[in-house]
Amino acid sequence: MKKNVLLPVICSFLFVLNIHAQQKRHILKGEGLATSEIQLSDQQVLEKSRAFDQKSKGLSLQQKPQETPEFILKPLRINLKKPKPFISAYTVWEGQGLDYEFINLSYRTSKNGKLWSDWSPAVFDGHLEQTNQRIISKMEFLDKKIKFIQYKISLSIELKNVTITSAQLFHYSPGETPKKNQKQIQEHASLAQKVACSKPSVVSRNQWGAIARNPAATSTVSHLIVHHEFGSNTSNDWAARVRSIQNFHINGNGWSDIGYNFLVDPNGVIYEGRAGGDNAIGAHFCGRNRNTMGVCMLGDYSSVTPTNATQNALKNLLAWKADKENINPTGSSFHYSVNRSLTHISGHRDAGCSACPGNGGYATLGGIRIGVNNLVTNGCSGGGTPPASDTTPPTTSLSAVGGTVHNGDFNVNFSDSDNVGVTRRYYQVLEKYSSNFLANRRNGFFNENFGQDFGVYDIGAGNWSLVNERLKQSNTTSDNTMWSSYLIQGSGLPYLYEFAAKLTSTSGPRKFGIHIMASDGTLSQRGNSYLIWFSGEDNKVRIYETINNILYFRDIADVTLDNKWAKYRVTYSPAYGVLQVWKNNALLLRWTDNSPIQTGVAISLRTNKTAIEFDDLKVYKYRTGSSVRVTAGNQDNNNDLRTSTGKVKSIVRDDAGNWSATGNLDITMNFGRFFTPIIDQLTLYPNEVTETAVLKWKQPELGIIDISIFDLQGKPVIKMPKNYIDKGKNEADLSSIVNRLPSGIYIVKLSSGSYTETIKMVKK
Repeated sequence: MKKNVLLPVICSFLFVLNIHAQQKRHILKGEGLATSEIQLSDQQVLEKSRAFDQKSKGLSLQQKPQETPEFILKPLRINLKKPKPFISAYTVWEGQGLDYEFINLSYRTSKNGKLWSDWSPAVFDGHLEQTNQRIISKMEFLDKKIKFIQYKISLSIELKNVTITSAQLFHYSPGETPKKNQKQIQEHASLAQKVACSKPSVVSRNQWGAIARNPAATSTVSHLIVHHEFGSNTSNDWAARVRSIQNFHINGNGWSDIGYNFLVDPNGVIYEGRAGGDNAIGAHFCGRNRNTMGVCMLGDYSSVTPTNATQNALKNLLAWKADKENINPTGSSFHYSVNRSLTHISGHRDAGCSACPGNGGYATLGGIRIGVNNLVTNGCSGGGTPPASDTTPPTTSLSAVGGTVHNGDFNVNFSDSDNVGVTRRYYQVLEKYSSNFLANRRNGFFNENFGQDFGVYDIGAGNWSLVNERLKQSNTTSDNTMWSSYLIQGSGLPYLYEFAAKLTSTSGPRKFGIHIMASDGTLSQRGNSYLIWFSGEDNKVRIYETINNILYFRDIADVTLDNKWAKYRVTYSPAYGVLQVWKNNALLLRWTDNSPIQTGVAISLRTNKTAIEFDDLKVYKYRTGSSVRVTAGNQDNNNDLRTSTGKVKSIVRDDAGNWSATGNLDITMNFGRFFTPIIDQLTLYPNEVTETAVLKWKQPELGIIDISIFDLQGKPVIKMPKNYIDKGKNEADLSSIVNRLPSGIYIVKLSSGSYTETIKMVKK
């Protein structure tokens, strides 16, 4: 604590105790407002000043300051009588050339005027448009025992031609909420879960102690706007916090009433806001409030996630309003605030004037939209009677122009149909290697049914194995296992990622997921990527974004996870940044990245202390119409189909979220067998192996290669994992393997399919 021996009496300060004579309710115990009007032209109000000139209009910044401009007001007594349960403090500064982004406001407090706290920053409010003539700080919450406060302002050197003429200092005690009202408010939390889309239980203005105001004008609501208070995340009296917000909006911002239509506390209690009802035109959306309903989540969600109770209450409230006004929760339409289409459930920041509702709050909006949509779809119409919903999946089929046998590029036609309409179309081209169908990962296709040996992929932490043609991860101690594959994702069009999974762990975190659009599948957080992360620990699915190999939380939604096989899908649009997550055809989460990742070179499976099995990992590419051109030929590794046998697949989705069964078309190419010859220029260096052994060969085309070592009796000694080898000159370092062999003569066999080459190896 710091000691200040001087506490002068400041005669020029005007103290006003405002008992809200205009309100039509009983004054609460400890309630009061103390305001101080300070003219900065008066030398007596300053304790210290540098790089400012004091003039008749106020404090003017010197033209060429030699040090950081700063001034400190003399300490101020907070003239409140026995405040309860806390004190909210906020300030209004007036002048010319003000820019709150370059002005730092701080304060310190004292209980006795002698021992002072350290200086703490006071943030300028981000909920309204600050001007160059008037800037307002947000509310800071002080202990009720605080008696004195002191303010300091410093300016960034970038500011020029600044004059600060006056300051208004507000200190408000909302008073204790009566116990009778507190009990009623607590009951609202248990009443909040009602029949989907009926109006949830709401604490009335009278119950939370609002100052009486005339009802505001109304407009038809088309957009639902979510905010956060930007205040403390804890309170013993949330109704008092709501009263503080109303006081701040009226006296600090100069509005006629509280700006929001509703407020929600961390316990899920909903409070009635602005007088006039849910269609009242509020003051919350950058001065463009018509056709909106504003809902504020009490607390600060700049970096933390709103509580489940807050999110559930928000979903119920917005579902009621969406059903009432026939608003599509996941849709968008024109709003004059942005002069373009605006998502129907948006955050304050979508108007472009604020960071509200914080990164943590904004990240939940995708899940909120889907949750509201599920409520509206499944229970709202006709006063709670579930409407008839579209459960009919679309269909898709394929045919190739000119038949199913080709010797070069060919066209595939798709026939897609639905009772309402197909909205998303994806396709995949597969190549057959031996008995397995794979895909050209250069072209953005991927298919792995886990029916072959390892060797193609990057394997990191974890115990990965192939069991019964499924990928198994059995390590329950590693918190970041890794199975990654090279995959070019750079077409600019949407991708569909699909896999099946079954948890085998019955306790612990039970967490698993997939990185997509990864810039490096071998790094701990896969470089730059999106991680879709499922957690059986709390039955949530989360979206993370990794930037420069650092993990950032983006969105969250509910999901039910058990120890049964389920199919998971992720769709991502690099052009628009829209990422959606599905489980067994149910849409779980939708999030939009305003700065989307455009390209990736890997995908990666991941677990956290969890045993699990994976199967049928596939990646499809988006198609824009009913026909695509498939490139084919075994002389170019950039072709879609390079083997004599292949497949083309199709899957589509309708607007209701129903997915089709997979359409399939078998293709035969007549450009001959894949490898002719498969292997050329096979050498082993050195010829007589001591400590090093490098096998080299020239390969005409990409393919899966087997390398085995036999003794002279033909008995297999070592079999290396199969590998997916590129066209051209290749080599394999056998040193670590052959060093384990005793001296002798061996046969090294390199093969692919029915084609085989051998070479003799002498181990000294």
